[in-house]
Amino acid sequence: MVREAERAHELGYTYSAWCLAGLPHREHPAGEDWLIATDYAQLLVRPGVRVLDDGTREALAVPSGTIARLLLIDLQSEALEKGSRDIELGPNPNLLLNRLGLSRGGPVSRKVVDQLERICRLTLDFKIGNDRRAIIVNERIVEAFEYTSQEDPRTKRRTPMVERLRLSEAFFNELRRHPIPVDRAAIADIQNSPRAIDIYLFLAFRLPALKSETPISWTALWRQFGREKLLRTFKAEFREPLALALAAYREAKVEIGDRGLVLLPSPPPIQR
Repeated sequence: MVREAERAHELGYTYSAWCLAGLPHREHPAGEDWLIATDYAQLLVRPGVRVLDDGTREALAVPSGTIARLLLIDLQSEALEKGSRDIELGPNPNLLLNRLGLSRGGPVSRKVVDQLERICRLTLDFKIGNDRRAIIVNERIVEAFEYTSQEDPRTKRRTPMVERLRLSEAFFNELRRHPIPVDRAAIADIQNSPRAIDIYLFLAFRLPALKSETPISWTALWRQFGREKLLRTFKAEFREPLALALAAYREAKVEIGDRGLVLLPSPPPIQR
C-alpha cells in the first residue's frame, strides 16, 4: 500500500451545485423523484424512462451511491480537461471501470452500466434561494448518447451500454462557470462511502472560500447529508464518514462539537 505521504494526486472537477445538494446514498424505487433541500440549495431529480422497440416503457431509478458520484466526477473532469461536451466511453465496461478505479467483476460492471444510463436519461432542477427570490436551473446532464445493448444471462433482459455521450450545453456551461477542483485519487480512497464523498465535496467548496470560522449546525448537516436517516441516528453515524473525508482532504480545518461543525479557512484540496 502506498503511504499517505506518497499518494499521487489526480486533478478532477465537479459542478459546484453538487457540493451543496447531492444524489441519494442508497437505492430508491424506480420512477421515484429525489428531492433534497439544504440551507444552501434545493435539488429535484426526475428519473428517466426507457422505451423499448415494442413501445413498452420501463421506469428507471434515480442515480445513487458511490458509482453515480464517481461517474459524474469522471464525466465532468473529462469534459473540462478536453474542453468538449463529447465524451467517448467505449463499448467495454471494463474500460470505464479502469477509469473509475473500480475492480472488475460482473456485479460491478452491471452497476456501472446501469448508473450511467440513469445519468444519461435524468432531468434535474437546482434551486438557489427561497420561495421569495431564487435562481432555478432546469436541465439535463446529457443531451444525447449512443449505446449498444447486451442480454443479461441472468434476467434475459437487454441492458444498454453507453459508448459515447454529449453533455447538454446548459450543464456544460454551468460546469465551466462554476468548477470545483477535487483530488480524484483521494476520492478513490473513500469510494466505499458515498456520504464521505459528499462531505469531501462540500468541504472542497466551502473551506477555500471562507474568511473566518463558520459554524454549521447538526440540523443543517442532517438536511444535506442525512436526509435518509433520523437526526439522532445521523449524529451518531456522522463521525465516521467525516473522518474519511478529512483523511482524503488533509488540508481541511474542521472542528466537531456538541452543536455541529466549525469550518475554518483552508487551502483547496488540490491546486488547479
